[in-house]
Amino acid sequence: MSEPIQRAVDRAVRRSFPMATAVVASLAGLIDVPAAEYNRIAPAFTLIAVYCWSVWRPDLLPLSGVFLIGLFEDLLRGLPLGLTALMLLVAAGFVQHQRAYIFGRSNPFLWLVFGLLTVSWMTVEWLAMSILLGQILDPEAAAFRYAATFGLLPVGAALLLAVQRSGMQNV
Repeated sequence: MSEPIQRAVDRAVRRSFPMATAVVASLAGLIDVPAAEYNRIAPAFTLIAVYCWSVWRPDLLPLSGVFLIGLFEDLLRGLPLGLTALMLLVAAGFVQHQRAYIFGRSNPFLWLVFGLLTVSWMTVEWLAMSILLGQILDPEAAAFRYAATFGLLPVGAALLLAVQRSGMQNV
């Protein structure tokens, strides 16, 4: 393979990191943890990835890709097709639209914005699933899911930042 082609392939692979890590985050949310009702309180790993990349590199996280990742997650989790896709699309669109106010701020500010976004996410998800299932779901599960997702943002962000620093220079 010629050097220009190698460079082009290398650049394409590096540019795919945000989408690839969001897919991996989606798969991580499906890990079966031997705990009662874990699937009801599992952190929204995909939301963490989409939030971080929407702040740091929105140019590498197209909304069409976010929508496809959401559809992928809906299919894997057995959720109504389009629910997660639409919610991820709204979250990414909001963060990318507000990026000028968010990017470059302190970590506590980024965490605060994520906390507000996550409260909205969990509330909409709880309401939508309650309506679709025709019964009021336990709000405690949504609260635990919120706490787990919110609490794991620093860990998820650190991992994604390591990916960005290790493999995305000059992209």
